[in-house]
Amino acid sequence: MYRKILIATDGSDRSMKSSRHGVKLAKSLGSDVLVLHVINEMAISKVIASLLRKGTSEEDLRETLKASAERIVAEVAKMGEASGVRVEPLIREGDPASRILDAARVENVDLILMGSHGEGGITKRLIGSVAQKVLNWSDAPVMIVR
Repeated sequence: MYRKILIATDGSDRSMKSSRHGVKLAKSLGSDVLVLHVINEMAISKVIASLLRKGTSEEDLRETLKASAERIVAEVAKMGEASGVRVEPLIREGDPASRILDAARVENVDLILMGSHGEGGITKRLIGSVAQKVLNWSDAPVMIVR
């Protein structure tokens, strides 16, 4: 049914909870997992302006964000390894919703799984803006984990 599941994660607690759920689902279905972290370009540009005033270079910031992204996808890959699930890590830069949708199309996934809210989630809303965009535009089924 779901041979390939794309788990989108930003590393937040909610997102890692949904990643654990995704790995369990993949194990029960015998699915492979792609774990995707998107380095948000919009967030980078806001942070860059602030950090440049404090003496941090743009290159240092990008390296820090890339290292953080690698840790996040490695953590989900470890979950998969512990459960006997094959996990392929993906890191992209850009608008999170667009990159999730692009990866789902390019990788021909059968299911996108993501948390209801990410790092900047507003808890008063039912689901966050990234999840809403993915739900609206995805060709593949989307599972939102709260």
